Amino acid sequence: MTKSVTGRQKRLIDALLSGQSVTAACQQIGVSRNTAYRWLRQPHFKQALQEAQSELTEQAMRRLLSMQAEAVDALQAILSSQSTPPGQKLRAVEVALGQALRFRNHVDLEARLAELEQAVQEVAEKLPPEQGE
Repeated sequence: MTKSVTGRQKRLIDALLSGQSVTAACQQIGVSRNTAYRWLRQPHFKQALQEAQSELTEQAMRRLLSMQAEAVDALQAILSSQSTPPGQKLRAVEVALGQALRFRNHVDLEARLAELEQAVQEVAEKLPPEQGE
């Protein structure tokens, strides 16, 4: 049975996710730093914190994805405008190309990782079951 976080532990997670230091978060929720660091060593608390961090990251990614069309339109407007100084246009091009390259690398790495995971799964399926299972 997996142990769940308490209300105070959840409040500590929320405080930490808001960007507060451990000290400030402890003061806010009324626990000692020793207690917080003890909680941070507990597997169920670490897992809850990691899950909350992942959810926060996913929310941020969804917001960024929803803004991408507007960002590309703004970039295009900067590049198309006759009033944009050449230095600003160059900077916009550098940013756009740099981001495109990073995105392509990310997609390539994701594809390679998926291939590796598939290969590992195929090898694991071919292995005989371990003794005692």
